[in-house]
Amino acid sequence: MLFDVFFLGFPIALIICLGSHAMREADPRFWRPAICLAAYSAFYLTGGREVLLYLTVGFMAAGGWLFSGGPAPSI
Repeated sequence: MLFDVFFLGFPIALIICLGSHAMREADPRFWRPAICLAAYSAFYLTGGREVLLYLTVGFMAAGGWLFSGGPAPSI
């Protein structure tokens, strides 16, 4: 699914690139973003996928309703 490629595949590719760059240059400042992306990937795999899917579908539905000329919600 393209959603998985974007929200999981790209961060994993960035983890590999940042980790290899940190090892090659012996520069520890590249490890922090690599570790943060690894934590994000673990969150995505343990249930974050559903959260992101629900938010995306909700924004799409709200945008379609908003731009279709429907009545504005009253709060």
